[in-house]
Amino acid sequence: MKLNLKDRLIILKTLLPQYDTRQNIILKNSVSGKIQLSPQEESLLMYTNVGNNQYEIGFKTVDAITATIDVSFTEEEQKYLKQRVEFIDGNGMFSAETIDTYDKITNN
Repeated sequence: MKLNLKDRLIILKTLLPQYDTRQNIILKNSVSGKIQLSPQEESLLMYTNVGNNQYEIGFKTVDAITATIDVSFTEEEQKYLKQRVEFIDGNGMFSAETIDTYDKITNN
């Protein structure tokens, strides 16, 4: 799956839960390890606290927005990610900022 920096941030910060079943935490850790941001990628981000524990994220370069990496998820990891998207959708938690990333996961 081709993911840009924004996709990876959305998956890491909004899609993957802090708490889950034992098996799902194992899958979460595996997915996180594959898409973790490098220190160099972290340096391309700008965080602005907009209150209520919410942050606006900006990118310092065009490459930070457009560059992608190709991530190979196992069938089990893909199923887990799709289930997380379905859960978020079922709870009405989609946003304009997350829909493109969630659609990539659902349509993969």
